[in-house]
Amino acid sequence: MSRTRNAQTALTTVALALAAVLLAGCGGGPETPSGGTVTTPAAPTTGAATNPVWPSNFPDPQILPDGDRWVAIATNGNGMNVQTLLSDDLATWTQGSDALPQVASWSTPGKVWAPEAHRFGTKWVMYYTTMAPDPAIQCIGLAVADDPKGPYRDTSSKPLVCEQEQGGSIDASPFVAEDGTAYLYWKNDGNAVGMDTWISVQRLSADGTRLEGEPKRLIRQDLPWEGTLVEAPFVWERDGVFHLFYSANDYGSDKYAVGHATSSSPTGPFTKDADPVLTSTDVAAGPGHCALLETKDGRVLMVYHAWAPDSIGSEVPGRTMWLSQVTFDGPKVTVTPPRTQLPTGL
Repeated sequence: MSRTRNAQTALTTVALALAAVLLAGCGGGPETPSGGTVTTPAAPTTGAATNPVWPSNFPDPQILPDGDRWVAIATNGNGMNVQTLLSDDLATWTQGSDALPQVASWSTPGKVWAPEAHRFGTKWVMYYTTMAPDPAIQCIGLAVADDPKGPYRDTSSKPLVCEQEQGGSIDASPFVAEDGTAYLYWKNDGNAVGMDTWISVQRLSADGTRLEGEPKRLIRQDLPWEGTLVEAPFVWERDGVFHLFYSANDYGSDKYAVGHATSSSPTGPFTKDADPVLTSTDVAAGPGHCALLETKDGRVLMVYHAWAPDSIGSEVPGRTMWLSQVTFDGPKVTVTPPRTQLPTGL
């Protein structure tokens, strides 16, 4: 059962450009403030489309269906709180407008990270990380729109989740199981204050706008490759198995990677794979903060960001957007390593 499904079309061209934007921290760091100068990528050039499918800074991406098209959303930059890209075929993308032109009164413009959205009925609900002014920690906000591209509006007077004693809360990810029950996953920002990082889950209301019951901790950093943190959860249900994808280690290095854990329940317990399922290659360093999507023909793709190996941490091109194919075999999962060639069929 997918979380997103829509049509795709034939392969066309890909935009080749570099945009000078400020570096986004995965769950933190300074960004280009909303209303700042927008750098428009150069016009696409003719040629075969390849990874990265967006060659400019577009961290923490998610791809959503938009009728017969696709919309990608990402961490703030290029003068937007939530960047957007538009595509007919998943291979060629053009820049859209700010999906969150105005943040909530308790939040901070230009400091919006890791947005993820899901459709609940006729509305789209987006969960995003942002900086709260008092105390100055990262918390999770919620905004609603009629369209996956936005504009989303956050009329709240306080964060949806903000674990002050745990360093804050970041990287919210919604999930609706096949039985219709909705959940929200997120990470406490423990590594910012020298504490453990936990990925937690809590029930969501049917319209996705309220938390219900109590949160439950699922996994923390306890494998050698994970370093000091786990973050960026994303859950996918397949044939009765709940697959939890997550990222770990330092996002600003080639050690950053995507891990995988499974459970028979969306609330765990989850059993981790010993090793990550997506790691650096000679063309992409530090792949991570992934989300999954399903095409009309039933293939599952993973979208994620990665650095160019020779410019890790550089503002240009920054973390670009990549696609890989995902295949499932019961509790086992295989993700195609980052390659310049797009998944077959795109």
